[in-house]
Amino acid sequence: MDAGNADRLVGSSDAKSITFHKRINDDMNKLKLPLFESPAKPGSPEAVIVFGGDFCPVNGYEKKIISGEIIFDNALAETFQSNDFAMINLEAPLCAKGLPTDSLNGSGLRGDPQVAEFIRNTGIDAVGLANNHIRDFKDEGVSQTMQNLEKNGILHTGAGKDLADAQKPLSVDVNGIKVGIWALAEKELNVASDSSAGSSWFRPEHDVHRIAEIKEEFDFLVVYLHAGHEFISTPSPRIRASCRNLIEAGADAVIAHHPHVIQGVEKYKQGLIAYSLGNLVFDTPYVSAHKNTDLGYLLRIGISKHRIIEAEIIPYKLRGAVTVSTLNSSEFEAFTSKFHELSENITNDSKFWLEWDNNVRFRWESEYKRILNDLSKNFNDPENKDYARRTKNLFTCPTHVEMLEKALSMIEKGKIPR
Repeated sequence: MDAGNADRLVGSSDAKSITFHKRINDDMNKLKLPLFESPAKPGSPEAVIVFGGDFCPVNGYEKKIISGEIIFDNALAETFQSNDFAMINLEAPLCAKGLPTDSLNGSGLRGDPQVAEFIRNTGIDAVGLANNHIRDFKDEGVSQTMQNLEKNGILHTGAGKDLADAQKPLSVDVNGIKVGIWALAEKELNVASDSSAGSSWFRPEHDVHRIAEIKEEFDFLVVYLHAGHEFISTPSPRIRASCRNLIEAGADAVIAHHPHVIQGVEKYKQGLIAYSLGNLVFDTPYVSAHKNTDLGYLLRIGISKHRIIEAEIIPYKLRGAVTVSTLNSSEFEAFTSKFHELSENITNDSKFWLEWDNNVRFRWESEYKRILNDLSKNFNDPENKDYARRTKNLFTCPTHVEMLEKALSMIEKGKIPR
């Protein structure tokens, strides 16, 4: 299926805008999604699972973890501990210092191996490794990460010793429900090959067929997706279409991350799509320099066999690379209003396309214009030995291609100044 045309194939009439019921108590403010209130069939097993977004234990957060200090407030800690299964995206390899890097910036993201113990003690059962940083320290970084997780009894999925290994879904029994979690990431320099370790590969036109094949193996199937455009609050047309097609193919939920800011949720047919959970733990100058990267949410869902029986959003704030804590009353009111707007922007087509144009303008001015202006100079600079790889990534990563194609089209039509 052509993801570029998939919006027309699936039709927007199947998408439902979600209204929110605020639940306020002394410990935690959270949003209940009433569209997903569907009782389990009598006698069917039930479970509660929690998903978090990008967890990158570097710099300030890494120091606090190693020193044994508290990062998550009591409400978030209780959320991880009190549910049947919890999972996050591990956005940095947990490996030794001094390994050769495969990162484009020459440094890469790396967390101390001790972080694995912290993850375990927090109550997190599994991590996704399908992301654009898992191969920052090549095969050895991937291997050490998996070993450090396994030593601490943490399940992992989305990366492996080769592509076939990385593409395998995680199968886990949660209260008698066979849950499948298929972690996928867009291709940059992260993807495994037949002979090298790395991430799985998100190829939506192929993945819809795989979903149709594997959905019968599980009682509940989640696609845990690392994809999309950074720092924009509405998914692109390609991402929206791809996520909807995954639901069409048989996934029960698509839960995504990577943009570093929150995006909304929608009910599509009987499935749930959360387009970006935002950052869970992240402290890098590049990410922190952008607005709204200090806000994220946990997604807590009650499930039965191929059914979501309840869903809640638990928002939080990253506070100065020191702690991550739930929102106070005024912060929660602002979040509720914004989150409703973000979700409406996904399901309302006129708003969606307007937001996409605005997001392209923003990303063109903030980053892509500079990249194209510097393209020839950097490519021909003999001191910039890595630039061929950088340029190749710009023109082969689907996210970059989508943004460039749309920006250049808008420039051609006079909608964006050169």
